[in-house]
Amino acid sequence: MEARVLVLLGAVCVGVCQGLSYDLFYSYGQQFGDEVLDRADDVSSDEIVLDVPVLFYDQRYSSLFVNNNGHLSFDFEVPVYQPTLRLGSDYKLIAAFLADVDTTEAGSVYYRQTNDENLLQRASSDIKGHFQGMEDFMATNLFIATWEDVGYFSANKTKLNTFQIVLVTNASETFAIFNYLDGGVNWITSDGKFQNVAPDPPAQVGFDAGDSTRVFRLRDYSGTSKAAELASASNVKVGGQWMFNIGRLNGGDIQQPSSLPVDNTGVVIFEPTLGVETCTEGAKQCHLNAQCVDYSTGFCCKCLDNYYGNGRSCLEKGVPQRLNGKVYGELNGYSFENHDMHVYIVTSDGRAYTAISRINPEVEGNLRSLVSIGGIMGWLFAQPQHPDAKNGYMLSGGVFNRTAIITYSTGEQVQIIQKFFGHDTQGHMRLETQVQGSVPQVPANSTITLGDYMEEYQRVAPGTWQSKSTGRYIMNGVTRQYQMEQIIMFEECSHDTDPRPGVLRMMASRNYLSYEETQNIIRYIMTAKVGVSTSGLDPCVDGAARCHQYAECIPEGNNYRCQCRTGFIGDGTDCQDVDECTDYPCDVNADCYNLPGSFECTCKFGFTGTGLVCQREVRLCGDDVCHPNARCVFNSDIGRPMCECNSGYYGDGKNCSTLAFECNEAPEVCHPDAECVYDYTEQRYRCECGEGFSGDGLVCQAYRDQCDRCHDDATCVFNVNTFTHVCQCKPGFTGDGRYCSQIEVPSVCRLCSENAECLFDVSTQEFTCQCRSSYQGDGFNCTQVDCRDRPICDANADCLYDPFELRYLCLCRNGFTGIGQTCEPEGCEVLNDCDVNAQCLPDPRYTNRYACRCNQGYRGDGKTCEREEISCNQINNCSPFAECLYNLSVDSYRCRCRPGYDGDGISCIPSGDNCQRNPSACDSNANCVSNGEIYVCVCNAGFRGDGKICYRTSSEDYLLLSQGKTITRINMDQTDGPGELLLYQPDQLIVAVDSDCADGSIYYTDVVKGSINRVAGNGTNLNSLITGLKSPEGLSIDWVSRNMYWTDSEMDCIEVSRLNGTSRKRLFEKQLVNPRAIVVSPQRGRMYWTDWNRGAPKIEVADMDGTNRKVFVESNLRLPNGLTLDLYSSQVCWGDAGTGKVECMREDGVGRVTLTDSAPYPFGLSYHGNTVFWTDWSENTVMEITRGGRPKSSLEIPVGGNGRLYGLTSVSECPRINNACSLNNGGCRFLCLPTPNGGRTCSCPDDISEEKCNEISVIRRRK
Repeated sequence: MEARVLVLLGAVCVGVCQGLSYDLFYSYGQQFGDEVLDRADDVSSDEIVLDVPVLFYDQRYSSLFVNNNGHLSFDFEVPVYQPTLRLGSDYKLIAAFLADVDTTEAGSVYYRQTNDENLLQRASSDIKGHFQGMEDFMATNLFIATWEDVGYFSANKTKLNTFQIVLVTNASETFAIFNYLDGGVNWITSDGKFQNVAPDPPAQVGFDAGDSTRVFRLRDYSGTSKAAELASASNVKVGGQWMFNIGRLNGGDIQQPSSLPVDNTGVVIFEPTLGVETCTEGAKQCHLNAQCVDYSTGFCCKCLDNYYGNGRSCLEKGVPQRLNGKVYGELNGYSFENHDMHVYIVTSDGRAYTAISRINPEVEGNLRSLVSIGGIMGWLFAQPQHPDAKNGYMLSGGVFNRTAIITYSTGEQVQIIQKFFGHDTQGHMRLETQVQGSVPQVPANSTITLGDYMEEYQRVAPGTWQSKSTGRYIMNGVTRQYQMEQIIMFEECSHDTDPRPGVLRMMASRNYLSYEETQNIIRYIMTAKVGVSTSGLDPCVDGAARCHQYAECIPEGNNYRCQCRTGFIGDGTDCQDVDECTDYPCDVNADCYNLPGSFECTCKFGFTGTGLVCQREVRLCGDDVCHPNARCVFNSDIGRPMCECNSGYYGDGKNCSTLAFECNEAPEVCHPDAECVYDYTEQRYRCECGEGFSGDGLVCQAYRDQCDRCHDDATCVFNVNTFTHVCQCKPGFTGDGRYCSQIEVPSVCRLCSENAECLFDVSTQEFTCQCRSSYQGDGFNCTQVDCRDRPICDANADCLYDPFELRYLCLCRNGFTGIGQTCEPEGCEVLNDCDVNAQCLPDPRYTNRYACRCNQGYRGDGKTCEREEISCNQINNCSPFAECLYNLSVDSYRCRCRPGYDGDGISCIPSGDNCQRNPSACDSNANCVSNGEIYVCVCNAGFRGDGKICYRTSSEDYLLLSQGKTITRINMDQTDGPGELLLYQPDQLIVAVDSDCADGSIYYTDVVKGSINRVAGNGTNLNSLITGLKSPEGLSIDWVSRNMYWTDSEMDCIEVSRLNGTSRKRLFEKQLVNPRAIVVSPQRGRMYWTDWNRGAPKIEVADMDGTNRKVFVESNLRLPNGLTLDLYSSQVCWGDAGTGKVECMREDGVGRVTLTDSAPYPFGLSYHGNTVFWTDWSENTVMEITRGGRPKSSLEIPVGGNGRLYGLTSVSECPRINNACSLNNGGCRFLCLPTPNGGRTCSCPDDISEEKCNEISVIRRRK
């Protein structure tokens, strides 16, 4: 049988035929649910079962295949391309671009079927409008296959094609739509994998019924060189779009659209419009949000109000925009390609963020000096400052070409060619950037800053604008200059008779350039505004000084005006911040925070999202919602999860209450300067501050400072309500205790009863007569009270008959003394229970009470005293190879040989063997591991110690993680769950976190408010301790000396204070660039910190009083970030975000080892037992690795936080160490700062003069 072949001659556009934009493509991509073919050469999809069958050459098909090589097939896949694969080869094919497509290096093939109502309506309208007899056609299903930016064999990625096949069906009729992107057909043949057999033909377009009889080829285009023009021709008058009836053909051939005139040869002809073009035909070329305007010579499109653009493309005002593209070329002889460019535009204020990623290190130094590569983004979306001013998008609609030639003062020259293709189907703009030439090389670790600049653009022809300008940038403090000439070309509507500005002036400010070495990204940031200019003079040269600091100077011809910046309001000479939160732009479940010129939305606790949109965070435990102080655990008995109250709380898990312990059950709740005593009055145990201290027993402070300023007519008394000592004026005097004046006794006092006192009432500021104890009345007449009638006796007294007084009186019980109405426990002056080496002395905690105190040279509780040996911190008689350390077993300082030496501490000799030769030197729960130059004992996981002695760690040990607005507890043993959220502060950015192992308090830094804060271990009782900081990023708690140390990377300093925030002192403020992490070693009196200085990164060490500063590590560092210290093994460990390593070294500088070199971006570090934990910004999780060699792993993070992971610290029981500051603050009045070898320095705070600091404090006690 002779094959019947129908040939449709290609449609030829007469005049200008605009190609198909992304807007006219049917939506595609994974965000719409598309499947994606594997990126390779010669691949096909699995069989795709269709929801609605399609008709093809009168045959019904319920499935099909998507093939990589530009076609669909029925019955079976046809993946392999061969030059002999032609339409008419007995394959059932629908081919939009049958060629040797290769997506190995570039492009993707998407496909899906859909019944989206909007798409069905659009497709139905297309079919009704172009095929006769289809007025009632309604599509029920679409199959969309899209080839986006695909290359050709072999692995080409420079010339790319974009096209689409849409099958429109309702089960009775089926149509095919081919879409080709404007400028999206850049190749028609491949390199040819069978060139020695036969060359590849140009791409084929058409349909094959697979029966050797019916074949349809698109004449003049299929298999010819004119296939390159598919995107500019059409059979429906829309360049790049083709439609065909492929279904119910009644044995015939593929049908073309019937709405077009056809000549006798079957050639579809676009008939040119005679006369003037009008909106009658032209309106369809305008954007959906534009109107068509007729002029005498033709029509133009103009965007509607609240939209902007050139009428062909319109954007809604204020909506951010995104641009994506590729950067390739050659700089300084180095070729590069396939670098990604991503741009984000905040159109409301003309702020452009441009990022070029995947930068090779070899080209990074070249691209950084090409500061103008992102400047075109400012022109494109600059904020108009004049009614006649237009930005680039208003002129071009986002479709234009730019060529820029930059000539540097040092002789280098480079050319930038950029093509902007308009919007894709996702609404993003696409562009391509080619760079060719030479630029000044930027040395590694150089700093580049950009100042404000101005560019003038002149319209030299319709759709052509030219600019010449001079630019500058500062590299390492030296100003560099360049000249730039650029020309921008686009299609302009020539019929518009409205006046056009001849010269536009763009002003760029707040410019910023940076290179993120760890992620290989260059960022360009700028804010642009555009105005009109009528001359070459800039009136803002003088006028800018008259504008407010939050205003911009806008030139208007030869004049200027001041305009407040976005987020401010005023006349330009005076600008006030606008509180955007008044209109509450945030989600109802978010908090709004007003910022200078802006605002920030943060989702409330229990919700997650951007702040503009928040969704409830699901934290279900089975069917229940756990209490904030509970966790979700799996109950194996009942076989399901259940809520369980955390330690310190009781309840059913859904409701938890605080579980209170008395100090006799939990002695550690008392302050180190307090003891647990029984209160007979309240009949319970409570914490009581020791001698020389005041407070509630949970927190004790030396009270001598509170009374050293009492007036001569005042005494220092103890306030039982506040548990503090205060100054109180003596009787007959009035004042605040620091200043007292004599009270004139009024005449009313002369009328008081003899059983009354004349007392001054502070609340009424008057003297009144008041009956004495055991009497009642109005003060002028007082009668005795019988304790049988009224309960006036103390809880430790009884109402008994006194035969001497012949009446009932309140009498204190045995063991107590007092007047009966008040009774206090008897002291040693009555009980006589002191040790022979002790004295019975007045107890400052109680009036008229005595307590036992050991004599000098003895130690104990006074009832038992032992002779006290002279410790090495008083007389240092240790060996040069030993240290003076606190020995808990004898509660005193003793000499101990350093690692590598043996002896009693007074005499030390080098160790004969290390654990490699003598494994028995290690604890049974330790291993001998290499530590660089020597082998040392290291405790196994689950144990802690120096390796020679190991203690089992508590199962209650855990990690604290700061995550911006939250602090989370992470369980090390995650059998019962990952942990819980402890603290949520939406208005803070929490970076550093540490804990006080003595009382469980959590300390953290907030870089938003510049503060250091403290909360209880369960996240309650928030207190701000230090304010006025700028960027506190490092924090370390010395729980022994009760001090805290911190770094400030913006103030470039290191400071120390008491744990309550008092006695603040700056230790270092010179030769610091970016101090970040800090750790202290209270036992050895040393402190370590990292300096994140790109030019000279280092880790430093100094004594904790700020002396003996020196470099600890400086070689092979790039970006030292987190820092941690293991007090048991004396290991200092750090994470380097530049090298991707976690390393450790002993405190004496010996044995540097790398634990891992695969930590992408470590930030915070913590050491626990034998494990190092760190937060990683790239992995966005908490990683762990053991020093014994176990591979690294990650911990699950509890729900509740979001954002980057910052600080990390482990929480466990305090190590058994001490120092010279642990008892009575080392005898210091303010700061006691430990130093090596058991020493200490008494230091003065910065806000107290040396003279005042060294005064002798006189403590006044009430007799």
